[in-house]
Amino acid sequence: MNQDKVEHTGKETPGESGSKPYADAFNYFGSDRWIHAWLAEKRTRIFSAVFPPFVRLGVVPDTISYLGIALLAGVVLYFIRNPPIAVLFLAGHLICDGLDGSYARHTGKDSRSGAFTDLVCDQLGLVVVGIMAIFHHLVAPLLGSIYVSLYLIVVVFGVIINVMGLGARITITSKYFIYIAYLIWAAAGINFFAPVMSFFSVVMAVEVTVGYWRLKRGIRRKFDAQERYSDKDQYSGRLNYAINVSVPLAVLLIIVIWANLTPIRTMIDSPSLRPTWLAGSQIVPPGEKGILLGVGVLHTDFLVLSEQESGIKKVMRVTADGVDTGHFFVVPEYVTPAFSSLPVDENVMLLVDSSTRLLMGIDLDASFAARRTVTVLTLPIEYLHLTAMATANRGDHKVWFAGNYLYTRKTYVIDPHRALKKGSMLAGVVDSYTNGGFPAGMTVYGDTVIELNRSPVKSMIYAAPLSRLLKGKNIVDAGKVSFYPPEPDALGPVRHEQDLVMLSTEGRVYRLPLEVFVKGRVRESQK
Repeated sequence: MNQDKVEHTGKETPGESGSKPYADAFNYFGSDRWIHAWLAEKRTRIFSAVFPPFVRLGVVPDTISYLGIALLAGVVLYFIRNPPIAVLFLAGHLICDGLDGSYARHTGKDSRSGAFTDLVCDQLGLVVVGIMAIFHHLVAPLLGSIYVSLYLIVVVFGVIINVMGLGARITITSKYFIYIAYLIWAAAGINFFAPVMSFFSVVMAVEVTVGYWRLKRGIRRKFDAQERYSDKDQYSGRLNYAINVSVPLAVLLIIVIWANLTPIRTMIDSPSLRPTWLAGSQIVPPGEKGILLGVGVLHTDFLVLSEQESGIKKVMRVTADGVDTGHFFVVPEYVTPAFSSLPVDENVMLLVDSSTRLLMGIDLDASFAARRTVTVLTLPIEYLHLTAMATANRGDHKVWFAGNYLYTRKTYVIDPHRALKKGSMLAGVVDSYTNGGFPAGMTVYGDTVIELNRSPVKSMIYAAPLSRLLKGKNIVDAGKVSFYPPEPDALGPVRHEQDLVMLSTEGRVYRLPLEVFVKGRVRESQK
């Protein structure tokens, strides 16, 4: 009796003729298919002892596949609530993934449609774990999305190649590394999602690029005309193929450059001024171990945010001469400051936490008294990726300046009362201007906006009148004033009395009198 009769007539008793050997069906395996074939045969033999009860109950292979999907609901519901239980559900899903194909071969019911079901159910596990890692902030959304997308593209390419019987081979099975990363996080709290996804995203990006050309070439050779270049066909000359590649690349290049013109200019810009920064006092003792995260100004004193070796984060109040006032408070360890220049609005320090994506308003007097963070406001920042903030007066009203990163290239002028009333930062936006693309700190003096732009190539400080910025000029063109910070990684800038101040990573204050670059522009703006 042939295979078609066994599969479609059902006249032979399942399991009667013994297990069928592994055969190619819907899969995405490439040159490593012999490993999967060998493992499949081993699984079929090992699990054959537990299959008879399923056979007597009349269970079909698809039932096991669908059971594996159902178990993923437990992974979703317990992913963060109780990770060990989620790991058990994930293990159950993997067991079902290994059993369905073996059971199909054992019963003689393996088929292309069943292999397709197995393929879909198999990939859902990776998709669920990837989406849950993104949803629960275990990995950056962009990185997680890129990884899952590339993984699925690789799977689709592999299936097409195998179904069409093409000679090209593309395969990368990284999902088990993601499962192991989740197991480590569930057991020990150590998060390896980002490095694992980053590594395999690079590998799969190469695989997708190479796989596309191999797949296209294989399809052309198998299904299209063998002669690629023909003098008789006006559409298949070498010039046509050159245009086929060069025109899209040129359009892509134009779009990328045009859309990123200002950030590109900041990366190659030269300073218009070369002022001399004055090295001041060491406000953080050289023996103080830890990492400096931010600096702010309260009256005439400095506020220094640092992370100790123990992981404790605290804000210290230090005088301009470097004398420790003894006032400090501890910041929750989960807080990840989004910028190093800490704006102070009267007695409230503003801090954006990248982990919770919230703007926190910290009452300084209450926090110093309690020696722990006392928040008086929290606002969601929504889709913004803020990397700089400042406070200023605009007419009779207090406003916030919020510099968004490369994604929108906008610095937003926000009415805090409107934002608090409506419950989000974006709801309080009253105006905006184009920043340099990589804002890393800012302060405002009168009508002059002073922005630190830290591009991947260099760090540069730009100063420009707000009135010109709001008329549509970007910060590079609006001011024509730019200069280097005292050190590329210096924290700030902040305004201390009549000086622009930045703090080195070792805790030394650097000063630059504001009149060096602001005085003439303040007069000009007042005219």
